[in-house]
Amino acid sequence: MAVKRWLRIGGPVVAALLVAIALLPPRVPQGPSASFGVLFGKGSWTSARPERSQYTTDVLSARRTQRVQLVRARIADSIVAAAGGPRAVRSGGGRVALVYERPLTADSARAWLDAVERELALYPEERGHGMPLVVALLSDPARDKPKATPGLLWGVREFHDQAASAGACVVTVDLISRQSWLRPVVAHDAAGNPVTHVLGACALYARFGQPGPEVGRWMEGGYGFTWGELMTVQLQEARRRILRADMLSMSEGYPASYYAASRWLEVACLEGETAPCVREAGLGRESNGADLSFSYTRAITRNRLLVYVLATGTAEQFGAFWRSPGSPAEALHASYGKPAGTLVLAALRHWYTPVPGPSPWGGARNALDGLVWVGLGLAAAMAVGRHLKTAA
Repeated sequence: MAVKRWLRIGGPVVAALLVAIALLPPRVPQGPSASFGVLFGKGSWTSARPERSQYTTDVLSARRTQRVQLVRARIADSIVAAAGGPRAVRSGGGRVALVYERPLTADSARAWLDAVERELALYPEERGHGMPLVVALLSDPARDKPKATPGLLWGVREFHDQAASAGACVVTVDLISRQSWLRPVVAHDAAGNPVTHVLGACALYARFGQPGPEVGRWMEGGYGFTWGELMTVQLQEARRRILRADMLSMSEGYPASYYAASRWLEVACLEGETAPCVREAGLGRESNGADLSFSYTRAITRNRLLVYVLATGTAEQFGAFWRSPGSPAEALHASYGKPAGTLVLAALRHWYTPVPGPSPWGGARNALDGLVWVGLGLAAAMAVGRHLKTAA
């Protein structure tokens, strides 16, 4: 009886499959489906265009990188040239210049220059090694047009990768954007004087000069603009006790795979494993010798490592690391006497506290909840049992 039932159900299905195989012509696979690609986290573009060879991909990537570097070089050179023009003000020693546009006046520019100098004064200085710093205030309303100023209007941008050729570290400050989170941050010191929060790596260039070749390449990784994480604010936090954040809770709510993976590297680092610390700070190396690629969170970790060793060590130690000809990890070890992973771990533990994951038995609250539900279940079972016994 059961065999006949399965034949009635399965017979039509098998027959339909045989007919489909016989009628549909064989085809060469065309790659993953766009629909299934989205479901499994793969880009739908894989089936929309033919596969590129690795050679073509590398050539296009190199051309794109050269094009971006050329644009950045032109911007940095033009700003350095403008620093010698009529719409620029300089500090007393001439090490800091501020370029301004209309409708700003010279008085407003000097006020900005004073605030930038107060920010730079927060960074330790090793005399005899700094390089010029040029800050450009972008305030001309004509720039607030599509494609009017490519590569400039995005919060605060640094051109430290062009410092060697331009002869100065250039910072651009967008005063035009209507988005409040893109505007530069201006705070006040204990005396009530305004202090900008627009400097990042350029403050290190201004204080310690051009970094060593490998340290410089390490600094170029990540993003060329500043938003959300300000190096000056981090430096101030590194010098005092702060309320540390819960790293595991920080990893929630971010579905991007690269972001989540980076956060879990930080979690593994906070548990005391120094190898993930090295990778998360971008200090590790792949088997081919290339530096690990940077994500946004790795740029944050790198900056926090820099300000932590800057705040806890001496200017001479940081200068020795900064201008070392060796790799960043080797330079950190040689200058501070501790492995790079140990320094990254100490830096992260200043901002974050590790939270142990759940045990196999769950937390105390889960165990208590379970006991309560078990008790309620037993009480209900006993009540039903008594009722049935009485009815019998």
